[in-house]
Formats: sequence, structure tokens, C-alpha cells
Amino acid sequence: MKTKQHKRKGRGMQKGSSFEREICKQLSLWWTDGERDDVFWRTSGSGARAKTRAKTGGRTFGQYGDVQATDPIGQPLLDLFSIEIKRGYSKATLSDFIDNRQKTKPQLQKFLEQATKDSQLRGDECSWILLVKRDYKNTMLFIPYTLFKTMTTHQNKPKTEMGCMLLKCKMLDEKRIILICTLDWFWERITPKDILDEHTIWEDSHTL
Repeated sequence: MKTKQHKRKGRGMQKGSSFEREICKQLSLWWTDGERDDVFWRTSGSGARAKTRAKTGGRTFGQYGDVQATDPIGQPLLDLFSIEIKRGYSKATLSDFIDNRQKTKPQLQKFLEQATKDSQLRGDECSWILLVKRDYKNTMLFIPYTLFKTMTTHQNKPKTEMGCMLLKCKMLDEKRIILICTLDWFWERITPKDILDEHTIWEDSHTL
């Protein structure tokens, strides 16, 4: 007989899986200017195979993070970013970075550190994107500010705008600056071309 705790956990996993599928379809439509919804899909076991193989020094192409490219046209995005997706955790808020009185790390910090560690597993200077959606809230996007700044240099926009914020925090014993915004805000300012331009630079640095 399943306990209430097991039932809640099962519902949470179903909710997370459904959200991952939704994000993959949205990513596909954004990447192809609305033409296709099947370019990206969930990785097997949310990247579990890649993590397991990494423990023995093995690498697993295309299986890092929660999103993989099912069509090669989407691979440039995932060459640059390991994408982590979190759904639920409605009690986890940004204010926890300031007023947290618990001995444990804030939940969002744990997510950010997981995203950082998972991107480092690849060993090719891959960066990361973290997507978090709480119940009845917008999907929030977290990304290292230095990379976002690089991709928007040509836009001649101010460093900060309404609708986003910068978080300065210490993660994995390093000081980091994270840009936080809604997913829609990000898509309004970053285009697939911006990603492809950055990917060209990334490719050049890996073929020297």
C-alpha cells in the first residue's frame, strides 16, 4: 500500500516530467521560429547515465542535463549549455539567499550548484541554464551573467533592465554573478542567431 508521501512524490515526478516535455517543445519552436516542436527532448533519466559514467572518467555525448537534441540542428545550443529543469518547490524563493536562517543551503542555491556541477562533467567549458517553475508562477531562468552579457553586447542595451535581476552569491567556494529573469524575457532578448554566433566562437576555441 502506497503512503501519502509516496503518492505526493509520484505526483511530483509526473509534474516534473510533464514540465520537461513542455519546455522541450517550447525550446524547439523558439529554435526553429515556430516551424518544429521536436528538435529537443528529455534526456534519459535526466542525465543520470552521463553522471554515472563520469564517475569513472567516461563521457556520454548528448546526455548531460535534462535536455538533449533529437535533431543535429539543435546541438549548438547544447554545446554551449547544459539545461537543468526544476518544477515545484514552491517554498523556495530568492529571498532565501538573504534571510535564510537554516543551517542547510537554500534550495535554489542547491539547484544552481547542481547545474554548475553537471555542466562541468563534460569538461569542455560548457556553461549552463537553470529553469525553475513554482506552482502558479512564471518560469524563471538563471544563467551566468558573463555569458548573457557576451551574447547581448551587440544589442547596445543597458546592463540591467526591468524584468530581470542580478544575484551575487558564493557557490562551490567561488563568487558568482547570476542573471535571473523570466523565460519569456530571455527569449525576447536572445535569438537562436545569438546562440549560433556564440557557438562559432566556442567551436573555434575547441579546434585550436
